[in-house]
Amino acid sequence: MARTALVTGATRGIGAAIARNLAASGLEVVGIARNTPAWFDGAFYECDLHDAAQRAATFAAIADRHGIDIVINNVGAARIEPTGSITKDALDEMWSVNVEATIEAIQAFLPRMRQQSWGRIVNIASGAILGKPGRGGYSATKAALIGLSRTMAIDLAAFGITVNVVSPGQIRTELFLANNPLDDPRTKANLSSIPSRRVGEPDEVASAVVFFASEAASYVTGQLLYVCGGLTVGKMPN
Repeated sequence: MARTALVTGATRGIGAAIARNLAASGLEVVGIARNTPAWFDGAFYECDLHDAAQRAATFAAIADRHGIDIVINNVGAARIEPTGSITKDALDEMWSVNVEATIEAIQAFLPRMRQQSWGRIVNIASGAILGKPGRGGYSATKAALIGLSRTMAIDLAAFGITVNVVSPGQIRTELFLANNPLDDPRTKANLSSIPSRRVGEPDEVASAVVFFASEAASYVTGQLLYVCGGLTVGKMPN
């Protein structure tokens, strides 16, 4: 039986790679993003997930038209604000997109997963959860996904539903390259701190997601996997 996966933030960077790799693995894919792409390998819904009314209507429409078995919460909002200057507007936006939209996406498709005693949920966090300059608010909202995912994993395990987290490090996306030109000395210094001595590729993050979304991962739940070239090894809590 063909499974169907929903991917939020599905048209750029890591989200596009996830959607592409899931489709290549034989899954049907439904994508959500703010802007409609010229081409998408699956059904696509344009939606600004920061808008609560828009996302509620979109999730309801998808649940009505598609049998979603797998939810990949990839979309994220990031605002760089140093400690002492973190604003409520930025926090509200990041909380809405990074946490509220994640919870609502999961809950919109839980009834089907519970009914069939099978489901996969993968939430995308960030290496920033271990600390990154100017990312206090962003780190807080992404860290919230860890506690959320661990608790949901406990609540849903008896239904055959797994909940896991993939936390990317520095990945070669359009946004990363725009903010970190590879020929910039600061970027070179930054990359030199990565044990693998290179930036990661979106497909490498997608491969981890494909595993968590697969039948093979049926006994893996509540876990956090860093895809970071070893960058987080020295930062991991004891």
